[in-house]
Amino acid sequence: MFDRKMYKLFARRELKGRWTIPVLSTLIVVCIKEIFNIPYFIQLLRSVQASHEITLKADFLELYRTMEPAVATPALQISQYIAIFVTIILSFALLHLYLKMSESPAPVTFNTFLEGLNLWLRAILASLWFCLWSFLWLLLFIIPGLVKAVSYSQMFYLVAEYPHMSITKAMKISKIMTRGSKGDLFIMYLSFIGWAILASLTLGIGYLWLSPYVNLSFVNSYRALKKQSVEKGELSLSDFC
Repeated sequence: MFDRKMYKLFARRELKGRWTIPVLSTLIVVCIKEIFNIPYFIQLLRSVQASHEITLKADFLELYRTMEPAVATPALQISQYIAIFVTIILSFALLHLYLKMSESPAPVTFNTFLEGLNLWLRAILASLWFCLWSFLWLLLFIIPGLVKAVSYSQMFYLVAEYPHMSITKAMKISKIMTRGSKGDLFIMYLSFIGWAILASLTLGIGYLWLSPYVNLSFVNSYRALKKQSVEKGELSLSDFC
């Protein structure tokens, strides 16, 4: 049985007295991501300054067309691609941290986050594989694409927790784990909207605490789905080797 309230409760308990490392790690990830966005904002600012001839009467379409070259330069596009890959790697490092926090109530260190950086290649391959299949399903229609994205969502936890598991096998197991629970997972995503709105009112600072809470809640749901699949006989412990 999928119990999102219990997963959230466990997340709060797991974070109690251990907020420092996940909040600090989240702050570092956000800062690094913003550093890669600096060239974009600089170019955008230059574009806005160059468009000083546009009067207040100009429509938004004209303003957009004037600023559009700011995001179309090859250098900026390369910078954005690098930023995406760096974000993926850092996100997996955070995921590694949350998996360790859910395993034991023992204190975690910043080294736990750094250890997750060793997953950089698996992180990129898993993300590319996920995006490929999600995109192919989106070509059919939006709803099937979203359903499949939720179906594949557990593969990231599997890839991070089991270093020797192949990416394709992780996706296959994820589809089995999410059978009958895709709707529950989607509702769980929606259940954090209220918190996200409140975090936005703090100019985004609240996300430093919301992000660990959300991620640990989903790590708990992942562990529950994995256990449930084994108990039902859909998967065996050997499948995770």
